[in-house]
Amino acid sequence: MADIKCVVLDLDGTLLNSGKTISPRNLQALHACQKNGISMVVATGRPPRAVRHLLVTEALTGFVIYLDGALTIHESRGVVYDHRPIPAPLSTRITRLAASWAPRSIISFEVQDAWYVLQPGTVDEVINDGSPYPPPQAVDDAHIQSLSPTKIIISGFPNWERILSPFDPYVQIQATTDGALIQVMEKSVAKERALSRVLDSLGMKPNEVMVFGDGLNDLGLFGFCGYSVAMGNAADSLKRRAQYITGTNDDDGVAVALQHLGIIQ
Repeated sequence: MADIKCVVLDLDGTLLNSGKTISPRNLQALHACQKNGISMVVATGRPPRAVRHLLVTEALTGFVIYLDGALTIHESRGVVYDHRPIPAPLSTRITRLAASWAPRSIISFEVQDAWYVLQPGTVDEVINDGSPYPPPQAVDDAHIQSLSPTKIIISGFPNWERILSPFDPYVQIQATTDGALIQVMEKSVAKERALSRVLDSLGMKPNEVMVFGDGLNDLGLFGFCGYSVAMGNAADSLKRRAQYITGTNDDDGVAVALQHLGIIQ
């Protein structure tokens, strides 16, 4: 294993336990890494507002990759480092088609850390998961046309494949098996691509990076980084790609691996 200069951490199911908090032992491990000069990068599918609510301030000291790689912010500097939005004309075409073919669907938009919903009457229907941050802001079609969203989220859109498949060359579309929730992002968005740009800024190489993850959206990172650690609760396909399998997210798996592998004492 090459000298590790950077540790990349997924959040849900990895650094965060089932209570959506960082355990004291994991937090101590993060501090030990930073004390040893190791850069910490968080890579999550969550938007910034959700991460800032969940994480203690000490964990947000450097680059954070949000929304599966669509937005990267250097948190200690408060600067957007990279943003991969859907162009406004393309977003408008997708939105209008979805609204015309499924008029009862709920269409919302992540625009960096802002959240909008298209139909004013559906704000209360958008699932907010009990989070303390505000619900989406209702906006009209004219306002939506001016936006280049980081992500489009559509719920209640049956038979979406036939309508949205022509956009495959331009966007990536992720959907639940029943089609109840569709998420649309710019075609090049991926955690590993965002991390590659972060490493360029840090002057580091992929073989100097250790990555922790538990879900299928971490597979690209496992193929990109020099050393990969799967959580005990990780998907089997991720475990098969990992070089080391640690404890679960409820058993301080991050700290256990960092100590076992000699990254920290």
